[in-house]
Amino acid sequence: MCEDCQKKPPERSVCWPNDPDYLDGKTEIELPPERYTKVFWDADIIDEDDRNKQDTILGTQERFKVRFRVELRGRLWKCITGDWFFDVGFTPIGREGSFLLSSLLPPGTFVVKNWRGCDPNALCIELVVEVPPGTIQIQGDVEVFEVAAQVDLRCCDGHVAVIGYEALEEYEFFVGA
Repeated sequence: MCEDCQKKPPERSVCWPNDPDYLDGKTEIELPPERYTKVFWDADIIDEDDRNKQDTILGTQERFKVRFRVELRGRLWKCITGDWFFDVGFTPIGREGSFLLSSLLPPGTFVVKNWRGCDPNALCIELVVEVPPGTIQIQGDVEVFEVAAQVDLRCCDGHVAVIGYEALEEYEFFVGA
């Protein structure tokens, strides 16, 4: 039996499904991610009123900030566009009532819309969200939350292309400032 007779027929093309001779078969181009699309990201809750910047105890009447940073490395990012979505989830320990911080602030607060990788400085994304006093509501005088931040890049058709999260550990909120 001949060697060519044992080959499988080429996989049908999504773009040209009715072409029986789609480029005599197709060849996959593999792009090493560490060279073309590397992503680093970080999220922090910043208590500006506190002298101890590592403190994770906040008053419900204190203003605080959430800072998101994404650092993109690689040439392929310069060819990509989309919307970056950020958020912070709060889950009370020992109680019900999980919520996303974006649900407590105006729509669009946690989004970098129409991001284009080819724009100057586009590979360094920073979004700082100011959280006004009284935004975080608690049950009782003190409440501890498990907190995590999330990020995703959505393409022009809305599908999620890149996702990530970071556990920010526990934060305690108390009534007052």
